[in-house]
Amino acid sequence: SLPRGRNIQRITTMSSGEKTFPQYGPICGCCAPVPWWSPPDAEEAAKDGPRRDAPRLLNSFTKTKVPFVPLDGNRVGWYICGPTVYDSAHMGHARNYVNFDVIRRVMTDYFRYDVRFIMNVTDIDDKIVMRAHLRRSEAMISAAEAVGGLDALTAPLKALLASGEKNLGEQESLTASLCAAIVAKDPTAVAEPDWTVQDGYLALAHAFEAEFMEDMRLMGVARPDALTRVSEYTEKIVQYIQTIVDRGYAYESNGSVYFDVPTFEQSPNHKYAKLNKEALKNVELAMDGEGALAADASEKRAENDFVLWKASKPGEPRWPSPWGLGRPGWHIECSAMCSDILGEAVDINGGGIDLNFPHHENQLAQSEAHYDIKQWVNYFVHTGHLHIDGLKMSKSLKNFITIRAALKMYTARQIRFLFLLHQWSDPMDLTPVQEGDAVTGFQQMEAAVIAEKTFVEFFHSVKGALRGLGCAAGYSVDQEHTWGDEERALSSAIDAARAGVYAAMIDNINTPAVIKSLKELVGGVNKYLGSVAADAVRPLLVESAARYVTMILACLGVAATTGGIGLGDIAGGGGEGGGSDSKEEAMAPVLDLVVKFRDEIRALARSGADAKALMQACDRIRDVGLPELGVKLDDREGGALWKLSTPEELRREAQREAEAKAKKEEQKRREKEEAARKAAEKEALAKVPPNELFKQGEYAGLYSKYDEDGLPTHDKDGEELAKAQRKKLAKTQAAQKKEHDKFLAKAAAEQLGKATI
Repeated sequence: SLPRGRNIQRITTMSSGEKTFPQYGPICGCCAPVPWWSPPDAEEAAKDGPRRDAPRLLNSFTKTKVPFVPLDGNRVGWYICGPTVYDSAHMGHARNYVNFDVIRRVMTDYFRYDVRFIMNVTDIDDKIVMRAHLRRSEAMISAAEAVGGLDALTAPLKALLASGEKNLGEQESLTASLCAAIVAKDPTAVAEPDWTVQDGYLALAHAFEAEFMEDMRLMGVARPDALTRVSEYTEKIVQYIQTIVDRGYAYESNGSVYFDVPTFEQSPNHKYAKLNKEALKNVELAMDGEGALAADASEKRAENDFVLWKASKPGEPRWPSPWGLGRPGWHIECSAMCSDILGEAVDINGGGIDLNFPHHENQLAQSEAHYDIKQWVNYFVHTGHLHIDGLKMSKSLKNFITIRAALKMYTARQIRFLFLLHQWSDPMDLTPVQEGDAVTGFQQMEAAVIAEKTFVEFFHSVKGALRGLGCAAGYSVDQEHTWGDEERALSSAIDAARAGVYAAMIDNINTPAVIKSLKELVGGVNKYLGSVAADAVRPLLVESAARYVTMILACLGVAATTGGIGLGDIAGGGGEGGGSDSKEEAMAPVLDLVVKFRDEIRALARSGADAKALMQACDRIRDVGLPELGVKLDDREGGALWKLSTPEELRREAQREAEAKAKKEEQKRREKEEAARKAAEKEALAKVPPNELFKQGEYAGLYSKYDEDGLPTHDKDGEELAKAQRKKLAKTQAAQKKEHDKFLAKAAAEQLGKATI
């Protein structure tokens, strides 16, 4: 029997005959084949009891926003395609996984679904295999050059690498021969003399997987509930493929196994090209999914067929199967691993939009063929591309910035704000700011930095107001709590923010709109704090607003879930209120600074220093000492306000302020120079007598005849000037006479002054 509430239609017959691609779905190529998508059973999903409305998610099946309905009560099975670990992750990866982290957090923490979140790691792939061989070959060439005398063996290997040919068998043989020769001359020159690709590719993959997971931790991305690696699933993948073969939807050819697209498409309740209507026509893009080491296309029965199991060639890792030694194709891994944990019906499958075809299209077909069902996934969600100056960020285009490099320029929270200010399903453009060849930032980050600062300043203001009342926890028995007009206005602002956030959340989790609503609430709180006396602030209401802002920002992954108010530390581990440091260790830097400051003030006082010297000492602890401890002081009427941050962020802020100040001073200098230039030009022009004005400078060559006062009467071609034109020139000459008279008077006065002296 089938699980309750799942959209599964068991197929009992298969079509036979000539393999053709019948007409399907809408005729218009820009429309999604919506007849092939069935919405889940809403009644079954509601069996756990009522809750707030479900979000409307942009479903790639329909290309529209549709209400989300889980398969089974409140439980959600969710699979996303993880990284292919052959190189460092870049900002395109960051956007993809941060976006899914945000959606997951919102679905879990805001909509309160019980989400099981699965991510795979592709650690068997052509790119990994080729990179492992390349690193091994380059290491042996370096070792051979260090040992010396092996040019005859290094030359053919260098030539093969330079040619770009993907002949891994020959490369492996040449590298092994070179290794043996090196070891014969110096047994200590090679760290792994018995290296094989079967182990070497996995060592490379593990290194980049560990780096990727650390990148995700630094970016504040929550760990998945389950992590699946292809290398740990080869046996189950073979079994999965065998089932597809047994059902008649795949066939063996020369030791490889291919999915039979025409047979699948011909079956009454199966449909290929659910996500991309042009899938059957786009053979070239489909072949990109076969990998750089794909076998000859002549092995396939139809050009749209795609590989499930690759027969391994020399130099490639291999695993046993009924069809011979080989390795899994790219698409089949996700079908087998997702099915192993989530079964024959999946709520959400996701990934970057570049995976829409061929990867996700083929993943769907394989899984529906394996289970012989009509619909394996109910919602396909795809995140938009990240572009660099209009081009997709990718390693192949060499236009990528790694996550580690970005984190040297900005904090993880600022990068997350950058992504939150753009809708997750839309494409997004980044414009690098460069100094020479070095990228020093992105133009779009300015808005993200401002957004972060808005909330940082908001929380500092709230905490400062509560501390000023002596009720940092939001309550004091000595504080008055009755509401007036200002409190009612703030309460309305809180209600409006809640409504705005809710409307944005159910609308495809519209994070830019969420941030907008929160900023409006921040503005409302700031207005309230500025309109009432400090001792008349109603702490419970202010704290309520701040807690709500904190809660929503935590749902978006830019605030820590500490239970208090404020942003906290979003990276894995650490944060406020934790850690193993003793009180003495934690307080030592602050106490050292206080003692040093006290000693300095005492020394100044003993020396009879004036108030200026004392003020300079106070400025130094504000501008230098405290920022190095992550403390910022804002001078205000009635006393300074302290704010906690990080030393790194305060250094960045100081650098930004210094750059802004330098830019402003440079602008002033240019304006002063421009004013001086114009003044000099004006003075030089004032020296010209009115009767000579139209015979030189900008007027030179424009006129041929003048009257007795030097006023032009004819143009350069001898034509008499019109009356209106002569009248205009006369006004110009009159103005020049005034300026020239001023110049003569000034010159005469200066001459008289010199004569008197």
